[in-house]
Amino acid sequence: MATACPVYFLPSCLPSYSSLPRDNEETVEHTPKQALSPPQGTVTRKWSQATVILKDQDSNARLATYGRNGVVSGEIEVARPTKVLEVAIKFEGFISVSCSDSGSLMKNLFSNTMSLWSRDRDKEERCPTLLPFVLQFPSTYEHEGNVWRIPPSFEATFLGIPALFARCTYTVSITISRVRQFRLASWSMSNSYTLLLNYRPRTRPYRPILYRSLLSSIKTVPEEWQQLALTVPTRQNSELKPIDCHLFIPSSKTYCITEPIPFHLQLCGSLESLRELLPPTCALLQPDIATSREHKYALDQRTGASAIRIYIVRQVGVDTDGRRRFRTCTIGTGKLQPVPPMISQLGDTKTEISVDWKGELRCWSEVTNGGFSASNLVVKDFLVITLTPTNGRSPLLPAQLSHLIRLVTDPWSEDSAVHPNDR
Repeated sequence: MATACPVYFLPSCLPSYSSLPRDNEETVEHTPKQALSPPQGTVTRKWSQATVILKDQDSNARLATYGRNGVVSGEIEVARPTKVLEVAIKFEGFISVSCSDSGSLMKNLFSNTMSLWSRDRDKEERCPTLLPFVLQFPSTYEHEGNVWRIPPSFEATFLGIPALFARCTYTVSITISRVRQFRLASWSMSNSYTLLLNYRPRTRPYRPILYRSLLSSIKTVPEEWQQLALTVPTRQNSELKPIDCHLFIPSSKTYCITEPIPFHLQLCGSLESLRELLPPTCALLQPDIATSREHKYALDQRTGASAIRIYIVRQVGVDTDGRRRFRTCTIGTGKLQPVPPMISQLGDTKTEISVDWKGELRCWSEVTNGGFSASNLVVKDFLVITLTPTNGRSPLLPAQLSHLIRLVTDPWSEDSAVHPNDR
């Protein structure tokens, strides 16, 4: 039996949007934002003929910083305004990439020019001393028919062969035109002043990280950990057995650049193979000295410092003239701490054993943004573990594992895990 479709009526006006659910609705998932009070200071830049004041900024900051779709509001103080003909402001964004073996490319993301004041030729007007202005960062730009998000402010320099340079910059330029007179002659002159802005769109993890040790949480919440496996191979005709490496990291794959990333490392193999990778004098195999405070992170100072490395690498890729080039740099390091019991009571070198460490990864303080993708520039971050025998002639071969991660600017908010109206 056929059923007639219900009749739909188009309302005369659309209802206003609200983030709070109605009585017959509920919030499926919610990521709360930390209640951060906006800065109330100003950033001032002075020149001989003009002063620019940017509002709602940290007064101690070197550059004015803006988030996604940020509004650039401020004032221009004009010196000697009597002979000013026009004051104009230009807001621009650029991506510039270059590689020594494939050329360079500059992409204009956006460019907005606005006249703040101009003199009427028929009137003898005087330019105001203070000229307010309001600008806004766009959210996207177009390149070859594709829409891309505006990338954060970024700069990377890699020397060597080939040399690679990449920059994402945002500027505000002030142009002041004045009339000049000398005896019976008069002409106009223009002076431009450029102010660099810091664009830093905020991002945060979609869920928090479990800051508990693996051994105390793997059975109760195994979904909070992700296991990465790596094998340290041996040379041909070697009697040594390979070493199996298991690295456990938080399963979210999204980490804040200002917070530590916990991890757990386990090496499984024969005692003979482990001692080939790590000498017996290494602090990693001596829990009695590693428990003291001065030896808590002994891996950084003792023999075996290069045997195990866990760190964060940033890969920068540029596309110029159809050719892609990639360079990498380290942006964070990890420290290890032994987890007892260790192998001090084992005497059979052929016995299969496991050795465990726990630790934390931290980004360096100069890292201010995570990875991003733009038209001719791609930035990715990787968690890397390398196992390298200290003896160059060792039967064991070096091994490395890279795992793609996402770094964000802000931590997870612990204020609430649910929407305020769903409590």
